[in-house]
Amino acid sequence: MLFDKAVARSFSIVDRALRRSFPADYHKRCMYAAFGMQTLLSDFGHDASIQGGDAVTFMVSRSGHQAGMQGFAHAQEGHAHYWVVAAGWLIDIGPHYLPRDSGYPAAEVPLVCWELAAGLPPFLRYRVLEDFGPLTGLAATNEIHERMELFIGQCRSKAGNIIGQPKLPTWMLTSREAVERSAKLGDVWAKGALRFASMPGVEQSLPF
Repeated sequence: MLFDKAVARSFSIVDRALRRSFPADYHKRCMYAAFGMQTLLSDFGHDASIQGGDAVTFMVSRSGHQAGMQGFAHAQEGHAHYWVVAAGWLIDIGPHYLPRDSGYPAAEVPLVCWELAAGLPPFLRYRVLEDFGPLTGLAATNEIHERMELFIGQCRSKAGNIIGQPKLPTWMLTSREAVERSAKLGDVWAKGALRFASMPGVEQSLPF
């Protein structure tokens, strides 16, 4: 399967599987999301490595009056966040869920599929603390192992039942050009991200 189609299909399947498996807190299950994405991308012919560390993304209120960086950092145990890298692209569903826990009514955040060779923009920052590679073992309790196996099984079952290319819940953040296109269409997040990136001294203000 072509890489872009494999990523889109994996995003759609993992999003639905998370919402079904963890209806109360699916937006906080980044480890399951990472394992699900890794499994599906591998099944579709693209090896993916799970990485752990810190991540923050630009957030803006729907009104455009409040904005800042929000995300996952400084975990006391393990890592604050998990995501995958495949074919040189950083792939993460986590930022799309950030509005759920924002302190203000936040605009929708896109799904992240960013080419690492282009360098990370000011509105998307990741700090890799550990790269688990394409063959990732889960160091966890038996209960978590069983829950993960059920989740992976559900992802694979959904993948086998999908006909055609599923529709994504939002657009994918693949490049600055994608942000500019979405901004022209009136996307609040995209317009705010471009303004944020153009601010003097923004690079120096970032946490990493």
